[in-house]
Amino acid sequence: MTRAPQAPRPLRRAAIVVLSAFATLFVLLVWNDLRDTWVSSGYEKYIVASLCVYWGMWALWPMTAWLLWTAASLFRQRRLWSGAITGLALSLFAALTWARFIEPNHLVVRETTLASQCGVRVALVSDIHMGLFMREADLRRLIERLNALPVDAVLVAGDWTYQPPRDLNRTFAPWAQLKHPSFAVLGNHDEEMPGPPVTLALREALIATGVKLIDGEEIPLGHCALMGAGDLYAGAAETDISHLRLDKPTQPVERRVMLTHNPDVVTRLPAGMASLVLAGHTHGGQMRVPYLTQRMLRRATRGAFDQGLYTFPDVRMFITPGVGFSILPMRFLVPPTIDVLAL
Repeated sequence: MTRAPQAPRPLRRAAIVVLSAFATLFVLLVWNDLRDTWVSSGYEKYIVASLCVYWGMWALWPMTAWLLWTAASLFRQRRLWSGAITGLALSLFAALTWARFIEPNHLVVRETTLASQCGVRVALVSDIHMGLFMREADLRRLIERLNALPVDAVLVAGDWTYQPPRDLNRTFAPWAQLKHPSFAVLGNHDEEMPGPPVTLALREALIATGVKLIDGEEIPLGHCALMGAGDLYAGAAETDISHLRLDKPTQPVERRVMLTHNPDVVTRLPAGMASLVLAGHTHGGQMRVPYLTQRMLRRATRGAFDQGLYTFPDVRMFITPGVGFSILPMRFLVPPTIDVLAL
């Protein structure tokens, strides 16, 4: 039996050295992130796996390039069937590369007119998810884009964190560079649903940067009143709504706006409490893939909410798809979005 030809020994040695170097770098990157991450009990393996995915997906670039070269070679040799199969694999890897590296960096600004009673323009963002996948450079890019917008305020609809670094003051320090006043509520990941117990430390860190947290409070917003309701999963939303109902409204219902995280809050809202609800949480599905997206949305909220404007008999609701990601560091056909709303 004829033995298959083997690569020259020097070439094999060089390949082993290169692969060993990349493996060592990969382990060091994961370890460096892991030691700085606020690891919640029971999530250790999940966090390690997530970091492996985050750094391991850099291998998509050489793999995509190799598939492109291979497909081109096969078609030049008129091996059409093999070329077609390789082309399908190339399409998959190219889509994954786009979803991991290109689209998450394509920050979109979307303008919508919802009302005119308030006389203000606000930038609505949500699900920043600083932590495993969103890093300081991503936060600074978001702040630079927000600073360039002609708005009166920035509203953040919760989920600031996602297994974040331990030093939250350092993590969110760049937010102090925001030129607009910012008002916010917390989300489920900020309230340990799931996630580490960061709530108190996060509140202190955000307040230190100038963020006004309005969970259970009402503040003026132009000619309107802006109310805040915390996370529904953590039980904060219903408590905040109860507190707000005890206070005498400062504005008629058509001039009352509620900022919250989970869109399902709209089903708990008493009639006549607000005319508009602003929310996040859904990520707009994060990846627009048949069946997978709808399944994700059904898991995210009981109402299977997506993004955009929803109209109910007594109230309207606008959901922003957010700017970060969870579970996987990818977005596909759902770019990170800043929603500029005329109220």
